[in-house]
Amino acid sequence: MATILAFFILCPVGLVRARTFNPNNIFSDSELFDKNSLTKTAIQSFLTKENSVLSRYSLTNNGQVLKASEAIWSISQEHGINPKFILATLEKEQGLISKSQATEKALDWATGYGCYSGTCKEKYQGFYNQIEATAETQNIYFQKAGQFSFQVGKTTTSYDGYKVTPQNQATANLYVYTPYVGYSPELGVTQPYGGNRLFWRIWSRYFTNQKFLDGQVVKNGSNFWLIQNNQKRKFAGSEIFLADYSMNDAIAVSTTDLSAYPDGPSIEFTNNALVKSAGSGQIYLLADNTKRPIINNTALALLNDFKIAITETDIPLISDDKLNSYTVGTLIDASSVYPQGKLFKDPSGQIWLVKDGFKYKVDGLVWQNRFNSQSYENITTADLDRYPTGEPLKLKDGTFVINNNKYYLISNGERMKIEDPTIFDRTFGLDKKNTALTVSTALLEIHGAGEIIDYADDTIKDSSITSTPTNNSISGTYSATFSSMQPDGLIMANGETQAVTLNFKNTGNANWLSNNVWLQVTDKGLNSTSFGVAEKINFSESSVGAGQNAAFVFNLTAPTDKTGLLSQEFTLYYNKNGAPEKITSIGKFIIVKAGDSAEIISHNLPVAIKNNWRPISITMKIKNNSSNTTWLSRRTALEIYNADGSTSYFYDPNDWVRKEVAAVPINQTYIKPGETGEFKFTLDPRGIKPGTYNLNFKLELLDQDKQIFLNDSETWRREIRVD
Repeated sequence: MATILAFFILCPVGLVRARTFNPNNIFSDSELFDKNSLTKTAIQSFLTKENSVLSRYSLTNNGQVLKASEAIWSISQEHGINPKFILATLEKEQGLISKSQATEKALDWATGYGCYSGTCKEKYQGFYNQIEATAETQNIYFQKAGQFSFQVGKTTTSYDGYKVTPQNQATANLYVYTPYVGYSPELGVTQPYGGNRLFWRIWSRYFTNQKFLDGQVVKNGSNFWLIQNNQKRKFAGSEIFLADYSMNDAIAVSTTDLSAYPDGPSIEFTNNALVKSAGSGQIYLLADNTKRPIINNTALALLNDFKIAITETDIPLISDDKLNSYTVGTLIDASSVYPQGKLFKDPSGQIWLVKDGFKYKVDGLVWQNRFNSQSYENITTADLDRYPTGEPLKLKDGTFVINNNKYYLISNGERMKIEDPTIFDRTFGLDKKNTALTVSTALLEIHGAGEIIDYADDTIKDSSITSTPTNNSISGTYSATFSSMQPDGLIMANGETQAVTLNFKNTGNANWLSNNVWLQVTDKGLNSTSFGVAEKINFSESSVGAGQNAAFVFNLTAPTDKTGLLSQEFTLYYNKNGAPEKITSIGKFIIVKAGDSAEIISHNLPVAIKNNWRPISITMKIKNNSSNTTWLSRRTALEIYNADGSTSYFYDPNDWVRKEVAAVPINQTYIKPGETGEFKFTLDPRGIKPGTYNLNFKLELLDQDKQIFLNDSETWRREIRVD
């Protein structure tokens, strides 16, 4: 253990953001097609609040004078497209939300539709024509998804050189419309284009359903989640949550709010927990989403001051799959100084945190906020001066603060300005506004300036719409809007069964009864489905009143004789005088992949290597879990790529089959279902710049032009540190 761990070094601090830009998943299909996300009044109110030129702009269409807000709403209803998407596109292309004035040309070509290489097609000229063409095109992209370069699950290089693999059709649509990722230096995209990064920034600022940011904790019922990397990470239990947070930290959210986030790895350990890997026997200190290797018992003894564990036998044994979500942090050896951190107070009264041999200034509010006014030890100036000084410690992520009558949310160490204080009432809760910490300008500014939070108010109703008290009769008007689908963006293997929940909102004034309203699933254009669903699916609730959501829970079983992008229609009906009457319908694409899979049984991939080592020999054993597919040894390719799809930095020209193929199985000519293939190859670290690198593994059957899923994923990833 000591030989391997001796080569760990301090991890460089990465670029952090309160939101994570994922070029493969910019927004969801349900968001793109949520045509009722904003009323006409809400659109006008939003434009007025932003002092947009469109708040005062009117146009004539078919002899009718329309406000811009009325045109946007009308087109969104006609084409089933989210008015928020239209607004975001208007800002992305011409800045028409943020600009208080605009030229006639900017209004005439408001969404950039029909403009290529400096020329524009005259038939699309005019504000109404522009937004209508943009909305209509989204449906065309969806209906003819297989005809475009950017497709769900397919890797395509953007015009600014990034390999994009859209995870849903809404994201694919964005790239068909604008085939640029946009300036994203953390991804290696440095060309100065706004592209879809700009759309994402606009969407995140004003319109996203993911309204909670990294570092915030939320609760629903008795369950708690941490928002991180655009995912919700569920705490394994309230005791895990309460070890690092208080009940007042959590924001109560609805099931709909939660459904906007995909599930991330669950949180099963408290901060500063000690665990031992069941696979390797390595002991780790889990801290701030990292796993810090402890080199030996001497290093372990450094932690005794915190009464965590004294001997190795006290440490729980944990399976490796529970540790995979943690990144490898700096090692803890006998020379480590306060690896968990310790508070001191100098003779002037200043509080300091000493951690890993550095000292960090702790503001009085930070002391209360992060350490709950924890006790400290006195220290002399001479002893304190032994430690080099790091950056001042920041407030805890998820903290709301106020400075000069302006509110901010601290997320990933950045200050996110909350432009409109009413956002507290409808999103974060009035109590968060009332308990925001009053901070000095000096303390505020140690947190870098992040994005602005300025969510459009989607709670505003049209004045002409009045609610009708619900009753238990089946009379009244029946209408509905699609709310959400979990999981969104289904990818299934042949024969796989997946539990699905569809939520529809009752927007009429009739009370829905469980035996009077139902959901039917069919293949597009047909009367039955290939996914084995019952003819009628009733909602889970006993009744659903106006403004409430109905949840339809059912199983989809992927067909065994079809693959590719399969379109399904989800149609809501009610019983009208004994006959089914359609309420609404939505279409969803489901990706069905061949049911061929493999499982990595064992490997000896290192977690850290040095860049002056000779090529390292690797043996990987992979089991064929396919039901009836046999692998031909010389045509079964184990491929390795970098995270962006380029040739791996560890490519060894003296060993690999070719640049992308590291090995083929060598133990037998055919690997039948249930048998295990043995792959041997080398990794060449020589000359690689120190840092953390991803190895992305794929398994391809070259003779059958077929990709095999590795550990239930198209790509299996492994991180290696190079020192």
